[in-house]
Amino acid sequence: MALQNLPLDLILTTENQPRKTFYAESLDELAASIKERGVLEPIVVRPVSGTGSQGGAPRDGKFEIVMGERRYRASKIAGLTHIPAVVREMSDEDAAADALLENFQREDLNAVEKARAIQGLLQFMSWEKVSKTLGVSETTLRRSLELLELPSNIQAELISRPGQGEGAFNEGHARALIALNDDPATQARLAGKVKQEKMNIPDLEKVIGAIKQFPQKKEAFLRVPINVTEQMLKSLGVREERKKPYKAQTAEQHMKAIEKSAATLSELLDSRVVEFLDSQQMNQLLSTTATLTREMEDFNKTVRDAVQNKDYSFREVYIHCPLCGRVELVGSVRCSVCWTILRRCYDCGNYDRAFEKCGVSGAAVYINEAESPKDYSKSYKCPDYKPKFDAQAVKLKMAA
Repeated sequence: MALQNLPLDLILTTENQPRKTFYAESLDELAASIKERGVLEPIVVRPVSGTGSQGGAPRDGKFEIVMGERRYRASKIAGLTHIPAVVREMSDEDAAADALLENFQREDLNAVEKARAIQGLLQFMSWEKVSKTLGVSETTLRRSLELLELPSNIQAELISRPGQGEGAFNEGHARALIALNDDPATQARLAGKVKQEKMNIPDLEKVIGAIKQFPQKKEAFLRVPINVTEQMLKSLGVREERKKPYKAQTAEQHMKAIEKSAATLSELLDSRVVEFLDSQQMNQLLSTTATLTREMEDFNKTVRDAVQNKDYSFREVYIHCPLCGRVELVGSVRCSVCWTILRRCYDCGNYDRAFEKCGVSGAAVYINEAESPKDYSKSYKCPDYKPKFDAQAVKLKMAA
């Protein structure tokens, strides 16, 4: 091994160099540094014997680069005629291993170049030897080689730098796309989507999962932003859940969850919001509430039909809770919020307060019982209740 100051025209590059991509701006920056301070770290070369060509020149007496091709290229740009170099006698195997190892240690070799270099080493080394030489596990080697299963256009995206205003497409994104190797057209569109929307890896994985789970919605997932994808997945997930057998023991919890959500939604329905929305936003809001209204009408019809099938005396009559003001159907008996027994006699159009009796049956109902009924009161499940006034609730259309 000897350090020499070699003429640049005696040095050859090698096709086995792990690095295949050299960015012009990066080389220009290095060339400027070399002009200012010189080549601070010698390149490593090996003597080349026999005949071959590089632009038609004989190979005898020349040297092949093992490590430092960027420094060699930048030196030529800087106008140097010589470069410091360490000359070593090396076999093809040792030269390939050293070149790859140097770039691994520098961490400036892109993922595709690493994978191709590993693939090259495996042509004359065992998995175990490559693993020991590079200081990584066989699992890491295999994961790296998986990138070579991607289409060439996706590998090119991984090598290229993002354009102005674009997000980066990195190794994690590429790995996620392996799941769609049977659909290269979709892979290409997703790679573009990653750069355009500056999408992170978890979000890309979410879109890929959505496409695989709901292939009929693929076009929508490819077009909409990630927040819309999440909303679609939530809606589609609910629909899929409804296809599963319903667990009867969760019905009461489900009912309570609906009531809680309804209360939250009711608080949000502040009409003053329209004063601060533009026309497009109001159209979007109206579309959302119209869809919800249709779904609620369908749901209400289902519940109403079920009640009528079980209770032939069912009447869609609303009544106020005397304690908290909650509006209930008269068939509820108790308030679902505060559990107070609903008073039918005191607010009933058939109740005669003067004589403290029911105007239909003539049965005595004393005023204190009418105001605060108990579960044993005559009014507890009275079928003759007739409200004196309409409850302040949204009137639901009776089923046809």
